[in-house]
Amino acid sequence: MERAATVLKATGKPANGDAFRLDINALRAVSVAAVVGYHFQIPGFAGGFVGVDIFLVITGYLMTGKVLNDLALGRFSFITFLLMRLRRIYPALAVMIASTIVVGWFVTLPNEYLKHLLQALSALIFQSNFAFNSDNGYFAMAAQTKPLLHTWSLSLEGQFYFWMPLVVPLVWRLASRSKVSAVMTTFQVVAALSLAWCLWESQNDATGSSFFALPARAWEPLAGGLIAIAELQRRSESPAKDPAKNPAKASWLETQMIAVLGWTLVAGCILSPFPESRWPGVLTILPILGAAMIVGARQGAGAGGLLAISSIQRIGDWSYSIYLWHWPIWVFALSWLSLRGYGVGATQKTLMVLASLGLGAISYRFVEQPVRLRRDFWTPRRLLLSSSAAFALSIGFVALAFLNRGFPNRLPGYMLPAELARRTSTPRDECFRDSNSTKKAAETYCSFGSAEVAGRPSTILWGDSYANQYLEPISAAALASGIHGLIATQNGCRAFLDDPAGNSGDQPSCRKFNRNTLDFVLGRTEPSIVVLASNWADGLDVSALVEKLLASGKTVILIMPLLHFGFDLPQRWIENQVRAGRAIDEWKVKADPVLTMSSLRDAMVQIVQKHWDNPRLVTVDPLSVICEQGDCYLVRNGQANFRDTAHISNLNAMQFRGVFDAAFRSALRVGPDAGKKAD
Repeated sequence: MERAATVLKATGKPANGDAFRLDINALRAVSVAAVVGYHFQIPGFAGGFVGVDIFLVITGYLMTGKVLNDLALGRFSFITFLLMRLRRIYPALAVMIASTIVVGWFVTLPNEYLKHLLQALSALIFQSNFAFNSDNGYFAMAAQTKPLLHTWSLSLEGQFYFWMPLVVPLVWRLASRSKVSAVMTTFQVVAALSLAWCLWESQNDATGSSFFALPARAWEPLAGGLIAIAELQRRSESPAKDPAKNPAKASWLETQMIAVLGWTLVAGCILSPFPESRWPGVLTILPILGAAMIVGARQGAGAGGLLAISSIQRIGDWSYSIYLWHWPIWVFALSWLSLRGYGVGATQKTLMVLASLGLGAISYRFVEQPVRLRRDFWTPRRLLLSSSAAFALSIGFVALAFLNRGFPNRLPGYMLPAELARRTSTPRDECFRDSNSTKKAAETYCSFGSAEVAGRPSTILWGDSYANQYLEPISAAALASGIHGLIATQNGCRAFLDDPAGNSGDQPSCRKFNRNTLDFVLGRTEPSIVVLASNWADGLDVSALVEKLLASGKTVILIMPLLHFGFDLPQRWIENQVRAGRAIDEWKVKADPVLTMSSLRDAMVQIVQKHWDNPRLVTVDPLSVICEQGDCYLVRNGQANFRDTAHISNLNAMQFRGVFDAAFRSALRVGPDAGKKAD
């Protein structure tokens, strides 16, 4: 047996020192306070989401130390380790998830409820980070409707708990000499690769999927693991270096100054408004470094001092349960307050914080502790059977919910039209590129409209989701006119003429997509018609692109902007109906300049006026379809005109068919020499 085992048997001390560390428990308290403060939008917690990163460092330190200690003593068991983690994590998680399912029954729309149930299943098997990665993103507005979004971090930890105790024993057994050093080298290599991948993804992945991914996050728990390995390595080399026996020979890291610097760095990160969209990235190194300094310094671990204050230690004890409960409280409270027209002020936030603390304490006292301490009752067999039964019941309920389409009869009937509007997404989703310019469909450009026939004019729809939303009426109009169409649309990527200086701030994938699309359009006779629509901020992008296309002999169908109302229409419609206690079949608002984006419209009108005599420029104004006599209809004839904060609903998208029929007829009347003089 290696020297580490000899030291451990002689001293009885694990690699990471004392079994319980007051400083680590205080760091847990600070971390959960940071996360709650950030999620509840409390001033002073602008960077509070770093609390999750700090938790990962603590996890890596404690769990790596546990595995190494057991290996050194010759008693490690992979199954025993997983059962230990299951006992610690699963009961409180299952109770919280079951509670959200019950509450969701009364307040969640059918389609959202089905999504919630699937997310619950993924959380129960520690796969929810994958589920949420495929469903928009962490910082999207839709996050406020996902009561289990926070379980992504638990799933990521669960995956670390699975892979780390598989890899470490393998390295340990394969190393003929210096087993601890072999594990250290392995951790260093994997951590370096993970960090490199994280930094690359933060600059090149426009979808932000690395936020949820273990490969981009593994370096964070591994940073804690490296400290645990270093401690074991140091004690293995010389028992006299144990700071408890010989403080003068303690590691340079184990000093008060390092601890103070670590706490200062952690506090600064919590206060700082870090850019969430690039997280994790290079700035993530700062909170990881701060947490590692605190853990490695081993200061304030005794019974005296600030860190031992009872309230701090209690919050540290409850931190896991507080984390579990705070986010569902926030999501459901926001829904309840919004339905009744209340705002979220200091009083409401204070009550939510108290509720999180209260439920966290109750969960710790009546769920966490009994399962951890009453091992005579909660035997491994009983724990596995109860966990399996809970999961089996969840699967059965989810299957029943899908058979009943989310149980729509549990809610008032007037809510269902709003549910149907929200359920629809961007049309032909398999052809709509994500922010990384990838899509499910194999062909470069998907087709719509009439079949491609030589000699017939063809068109291409170019833009972002504000172009793609009109795909159904455009496709129907193209088919009626015998026009073959192609789809060139990408999420969050407006159509523009790429300029190295002017577009340096745009995503590289978006710039490349626009360059490729322009090359495709200009490199051949067909498509001769280009349909343009995007979420443009001003007329500069529009003007440059239109000028280029017209000068190249293309016919441009320019879709004018629609409405900007800035709130989730189906949700607001539901709220209005709940307050009224009845169905509201018509909802119209005044067509003011903000709603109709008059400044952008004026800029686009100037482009049209400049080419007034050029028949190759055709405009489509969808505003004429839903607005009349100074009013614009958000809801008409019991149907929502929009599915979210700005995009039209697929349910009644065909109401725009007429304006596109007229546009294609105008485009087809253009002769081969039309517009040349004007240009």
